[in-house]
Amino acid sequence: MFKRHYKRRSSNVVFIFFRLVLSLVMFTVLLLGAYTAYKHFSGLDPLKLDPQAVFNTALSKLNLSQKVLVNQSSVSAETSKPLNSNLAFRFLIVADSHNDNADLGKAIKQGRHKYPDLKFIIGLGDYTEVGTIAELENAKKEFDNSALRYFLIPGDHDLWDCRNRSLLPSSCFSQVFGPSYQSFELENFEFLLLDNSDNYTGFDAKQAAWIAMELEKPKKIGAKGLFVFMHEPLYHPSSDHVMGWVEKSLKLQAGGLIFQLKEVGATKIFAGDIHYFSEYSEPKTNLSLVTIGAVTIERNAQAPRFAVVSVFNDGSTIVEDVGIK
Repeated sequence: MFKRHYKRRSSNVVFIFFRLVLSLVMFTVLLLGAYTAYKHFSGLDPLKLDPQAVFNTALSKLNLSQKVLVNQSSVSAETSKPLNSNLAFRFLIVADSHNDNADLGKAIKQGRHKYPDLKFIIGLGDYTEVGTIAELENAKKEFDNSALRYFLIPGDHDLWDCRNRSLLPSSCFSQVFGPSYQSFELENFEFLLLDNSDNYTGFDAKQAAWIAMELEKPKKIGAKGLFVFMHEPLYHPSSDHVMGWVEKSLKLQAGGLIFQLKEVGATKIFAGDIHYFSEYSEPKTNLSLVTIGAVTIERNAQAPRFAVVSVFNDGSTIVEDVGIK
């Protein structure tokens, strides 16, 4: 009774070509917008993403599962060895909570629940947004509640308030948490916590001399390994947010430290700041580097997370990237 009338699309070649070009332009603009937004908020350039870093991250998670299985299967009635008999110790690492103290508390609680044998916590900076005493003290409550020893270094956000008040930038952090850099030893492993949080000065002369002195210790005592921690990465294959990204002259400091650490045979170097977990190697020295993902959800290309490091008696390590639940 009723006839449907269909309008045929134009078969004009010029019109079809115009529509195709317009569609491609719109799609390209959409992709460029997504790419620019991701790069801006995450600090990572997906076009520069190093396949080796991605592969190493996936491989480390596979090794973790295999290590646990091997340790479990090695238990026998004859030897009566406990699980993880070759495990020396484990520790927790958190970074970039940016006043998200609820998730900071969750990360610590979750890590302790999953690994009751955790020895201590290391924090890689940016516990606050602008580094006021009140903000720092609020973050400190979460670390104090953990009932674990903790060793913290500042991030650039933790310096802002004191810098704006023309004080020594690290003085607010030091008032709440103590020294901004330190070292300690556990079971013949050396731990070196450095302060490169100041984007304008990097390592001052006093800290540079202290670093040189500390790097002589591992050889003297025959340490099984040397672990180094800092806020800003010395190098990253796909992020520009590395030491020297604000003050370009600091790239020389970063490069010099890389070769210092290579010379003493550093086991692994940990950093935060870029809000992204990745494991990779520095191309010139083949040093093993790790960036720890952020606790906060803000400006985070990944879900909130932390890391647990298992250290074995032979000097090997496994870094587990853990999402906060």
